[in-house]
Amino acid sequence: MATIRGIGVLVGIIAAAALASSCSSDGASPEDLPVALPNNWVTSLAVDPNGSLWVGTTDGLGHLSDESWTNYQALDGLPTDLVNTVAVTDDGLVWVGTNFGAGLLEAGSWTRYGIEEGLPSNWVNAAAIAEDGTVWLGTIFGVSHLEAGGWISLEDDDGLYGGRVTALAFAPDGTLWIGTNGGLSSVRDGVWQSYSIADGLPGDWINSISVANDGTVWVGTRGGLGRFTGGEWTAITSDDGLPGDWVAAVAADTDGTVWVGSGEVLGQLGADGWTIYLTGDGLPHQQVTSIAVGGDGAVWVGTRGGLGRLQNHEWTVYTAVSTGS
Repeated sequence: MATIRGIGVLVGIIAAAALASSCSSDGASPEDLPVALPNNWVTSLAVDPNGSLWVGTTDGLGHLSDESWTNYQALDGLPTDLVNTVAVTDDGLVWVGTNFGAGLLEAGSWTRYGIEEGLPSNWVNAAAIAEDGTVWLGTIFGVSHLEAGGWISLEDDDGLYGGRVTALAFAPDGTLWIGTNGGLSSVRDGVWQSYSIADGLPGDWINSISVANDGTVWVGTRGGLGRFTGGEWTAITSDDGLPGDWVAAVAADTDGTVWVGSGEVLGQLGADGWTIYLTGDGLPHQQVTSIAVGGDGAVWVGTRGGLGRLQNHEWTVYTAVSTGS
């Protein structure tokens, strides 16, 4: 049985409160407004080695560190304001994927990579960092990684199952898992494997991938949640207690818990079954888009209506500052 847990809500950065504390009765120009989440529609999340959070939105990239925001938009060098994915290397390099190429933020400066630099497409949906720091990008025409000589691309002919890459994740053993709109592939040391509904996946359109510390692979699809362990797939659907079969986001915690955004709720799958979090509990919005787990135990949840942090059974909500009257 699923448990619906009521939790106190601690509001962190609320647009109305921010405006009330910073705007005069005549209003304020945008440059005078407090810096907050760039946009309430969060698309992607990444926790960096220092524990700070990088947030991709439909209107720029946000960086939350010590409760202070630094935001980046196209005017600052971001390839475009709509960010599809964000990933951070161990040495602090920030990679973003957009519909206008990939961006690298290094020492405060942006470098853009696109077709001209060797990517198979400017439309970058996914990013993952290998253990050696190599960046891998998933595009609508394959997956590429950056080496000293430039971008090396892997496409259908190399073993990729379907060309439109939607999600990427590395396993502890170095296996790269690649989700597409037509199935799932894995590659390690040049050896490819492919999986589809016929192999036990609940759906062929992959939305999200997360690999637990023990190597268990969790895959969110449009048909349910997939778990791969011991060489076999288990499909978890609404018939098994999954809140909804369209799984937009999944993240494995270090304690074995799995966090799932599906069915307009946030679900926590633990040893005792499902715990459900609703907007009334503190979830910023019913449509969860992304989940990230921090080293301090915080669970970050991106939604279409703001960013939430769940820690010690308490929610903190971050929202954008409105410039409207």
